[in-house]
Order: sequence, then structure tokens, then C-alpha cells
Amino acid sequence: MELPNKAFKPVDGGTLLRCRVQPGASRSAVAGGYGDECVKIALSSPPVDGKANQELCRMLAGLCNVAKGRVELVSGQASRSKTVKVNGISPEELRAYLSEDRK
Repeated sequence: MELPNKAFKPVDGGTLLRCRVQPGASRSAVAGGYGDECVKIALSSPPVDGKANQELCRMLAGLCNVAKGRVELVSGQASRSKTVKVNGISPEELRAYLSEDRK
């Protein structure tokens, strides 16, 4: 299944990613699309004390080969639905990196 186009939005200096996280999974990975507007991401960290949020940012930075400081959680700190900004990367590049992780 393709990752939904609406999950990736170009903004000044980077890309916003709308995602739905599944904390407490057996392993961290991009799980595919969630509806037609989000990317589903499984995280092995529990949703306690921001650990899942930290893992999400760390995982996206690693997949995109950017510094952790270039990935920021914009909204959804206490929700499974989150918006993350990845600075210095286009929507097309971000989609390619996330699609690679699904293989």
C-alpha cells in the first residue's frame, strides 16, 4: 500500500508529516498508510513520559539521515495522532525515505 499523499505537506524550510503512532509495538517501523491522510508508525517505546515522542523524532531523523534537531513534534504531544516537521527535506524525499523503511 502506498503512503498517502495528504500525509506530506510542504512548508517553509521543510515538510510536515501527519502520522498515527502505535506505541508499545514489538519493533519500530513505518507500518503504512492510516486512512488517506496519515502514515502509521509503530514504536517500541511505551507512551510514558514522552518516550514514544522522543523515539518518533529519533526514528524519523535516522531514516531521513538528518540531525535529531531538524525533526520537531509540532502537535499531538499527548495523542496518537501527531504532526511532525522535518526541516530541510522535501515531501518527495521524506516519502522516499519512509517508503524505503517499509521494504
